[in-house]
Amino acid sequence: MGGGAGSRGRPVAWLSLDGGDNDPVRFLSYLVASLRTLDEGFGEVVLASLRTPEPPPIEALTGTLLNEISAPPGELDLVLDDYHLINSEAVHQAVSFLLEHLPEGAHLVVSSRVDPPLSLARLRARGQMAELGAAELAFTREEAGAFLKGVMGLDPSAEDVSKLEGARKAGSRVFS
Repeated sequence: MGGGAGSRGRPVAWLSLDGGDNDPVRFLSYLVASLRTLDEGFGEVVLASLRTPEPPPIEALTGTLLNEISAPPGELDLVLDDYHLINSEAVHQAVSFLLEHLPEGAHLVVSSRVDPPLSLARLRARGQMAELGAAELAFTREEAGAFLKGVMGLDPSAEDVSKLEGARKAGSRVFS
């Protein structure tokens, strides 16, 4: 979890998820904490509500968060990393609500190994979603060679790099 300024100078709040974040109260607490890295006063009402013996419904708390996100300046990139670890319907509903009601200038980035059970088709149809998959993230042959040489300290031949690239495209694992 953390925050800061992105490459475009926009505020970025980052939440790295794990299996324990399937608890809606914990999820919202950590979501507020990630946003507090940008503004330490953010989410006071939500945090106080989460500490009560009977917290309000998650939808109401998510609405309160959205109101604060909508306050000026309104520009924000919120990253939910490892979302594939989330299987709670209540958390999915909260994230869907965020997606449907984010103010202009705010972006939600969901990093997942699988398509999350969110309204992706609707977002695609509206042109409100950008996707990066394995193909877009894969190294080119030149990038793979530079990585193997510069980071791994290896000096592979062009043929070796081609073999690795072919194995990746075929979905194989290469062991030596």
